[in-house]
Formats: sequence, C-alpha cells, structure tokens
Amino acid sequence: MVVRAIEKDDADTWAILRGRLWPDADAEGLAAETRAFAAGVETPAIAAAFLAVEEEGAITLGFIELAIRPFADGCDSQPVPHVEGWYVEPFARGRGAGRALMHAGERWARELGFVELASDTEIENGASLAAHQRCGFLETERLIKLRKTLC
Repeated sequence: MVVRAIEKDDADTWAILRGRLWPDADAEGLAAETRAFAAGVETPAIAAAFLAVEEEGAITLGFIELAIRPFADGCDSQPVPHVEGWYVEPFARGRGAGRALMHAGERWARELGFVELASDTEIENGASLAAHQRCGFLETERLIKLRKTLC
C-alpha cells in the first residue's frame, strides 16, 4: 500500500469516495471541489488530501482530506488542522489503510508547524470513534446541535 498526495488524475476517483462518505451531499458539488483542488485551485475547505492505493495503484483504498480551521473545539492551539473527511473502502478496513492515511495527515500538519490535529464524528458512529481512538485521538466533548424554525 502507498499513501500519496492527491494528483490531478485522481479527481474522479476521489469524488466517488467522497460520495460514499457523504451520501446525502450533492454529488456534483463534491466532484467540483475535487476537480478544483486537484487542478491546484485554492479551496477553503481542503488544504491537503491524500489517497491510499495498492502498490500497483490500480485499486484505491481510501482518502483523507484536511482543512485549516481558525479554531477547533477541544484544542488549545489556533489555527488548527482538521480532518474533514477520512474514508476507507469496506473491503480494505482493518488492513492499516486508515492509520496510514491519518499518519500522512499528521506528517503534513507537523511539517507546517502545527502541534495538534482535530477531527470529529457523529455521536452514533462508534466505528469512526474507535478508529480515531486507535490513531491516538482523545475525545474532548460531545455535542448535540438544535434548531427551531421561526415563522
């Protein structure tokens, strides 16, 4: 397995993986973001992105993408890199691809001088929480956000 930075030719594959991670999102919007980032356009929501691929490069195992946020709940430093998306194909889970992707994100953040890395997951996503914890993340808080429509 090889983890490498996203390249221009990866945009379509990356967009498909993003659609699997965020199935309720607008697929064309996800694809437009990947094409822009892969073409070198500065994208506020994506500062870095990496793919995990089999050695031959024919099979994509997963991706991680990171942004730099002004702050992140539970972190002491500002600004802070934040894992915006982290996905491994079901057939590749448990083989180290997720950890390798996270390590790539950590290396990228350290090279930029950051001392913390933030992430989040939905409260009900126990598998994601466990994967984060296996990579050394500590849970800092839980939050349920509410809204009320005012007519």
